[in-house]
Amino acid sequence: MTDQAIWARVLAGEARAFGSVWDRHRDRVFRHLLGAGTPPTESEDLTAVVFLELWRKRDRVRFVDGSVLPWLLVTAQNVRRNAVRARRRYRALLDRLPLPEAAPDPADLVAERDSTRTRLVRDVMAATRPADRDLAMLTAVEGFTIREAAQAVGISESAAKMRLSRLRTRLDQAANVAALTEGGTP
Repeated sequence: MTDQAIWARVLAGEARAFGSVWDRHRDRVFRHLLGAGTPPTESEDLTAVVFLELWRKRDRVRFVDGSVLPWLLVTAQNVRRNAVRARRRYRALLDRLPLPEAAPDPADLVAERDSTRTRLVRDVMAATRPADRDLAMLTAVEGFTIREAAQAVGISESAAKMRLSRLRTRLDQAANVAALTEGGTP
């Protein structure tokens, strides 16, 4: 049975049908958030928020080939970005408060241990448009075809191919720079 058929039962008021969608897709949404760099405990919370959004927007859900999963994964990226913004606003508030004696940020210590290549790839991905980053995550991490990812993001397949090609070029250039700075050959 497709998600779209199950969703029709949800809209008809069958409460257990929503549980079926949760059981079917919660692990993929959780893994997607983990793959995007979200810590496991936050990924659990954000997975719940994604399904809350699914319920809140139940009349406006977009299906791709009868599946709600692409919508859930794009929503997961949006929810993750919202959480990052909220955390940034919270940090801005804390920055305005008088600070105690400064201590090194553990995240910075971990980042210092990363290879040059990892840092350059993260920099490229951070500078990439959110829709392009979603395309890359949906195709490279989640295993969707370019056509399915394009539909989920709301662009044409040819536009998705072009954007992914440009992103691959930027990532290849970053890998070449990393190889040169680490003493290897590109």
